Amino acid sequence: MSTLETTTVTITIDAPPETVSADLADPSSHLEWATEFFTGVAEDQRDGTWQMNAPRMGGPVLMRIDGDTAQGIIDMYLAPVGAPFGAPVPVRVVPNGDGSDVLFTLARFPNQSDEEWTEGIQSMNRELENLKARHES
Repeated sequence: MSTLETTTVTITIDAPPETVSADLADPSSHLEWATEFFTGVAEDQRDGTWQMNAPRMGGPVLMRIDGDTAQGIIDMYLAPVGAPFGAPVPVRVVPNGDGSDVLFTLARFPNQSDEEWTEGIQSMNRELENLKARHES
């Protein structure tokens, strides 16, 4: 059995968990805050997936989101168009007073360089700052 290196990136947002969870569960909203990862438009494929452009993944990808937003459980699945979905990117929204703690667990891909891994984590931190600003403005 093998495992991947992971890290969990977190942010506290002064907004209700149900609002933040609903936003995270809507793939079309990711273009508004995940601006380093996604570009272009989100196209609803009418089968529970969305096609988006993710330059960090080499171009067009499909995204599917499963979970229970009432419980703050969101699992994001990404795959290059034509490829099968792999393991989810688990996202959790945890109540913190009247606000929310958002936790993204990232997995390091095999053969990903230290520089790419570090840049990906830094990028996710910036994306979460965008999410925070989106909900606190």
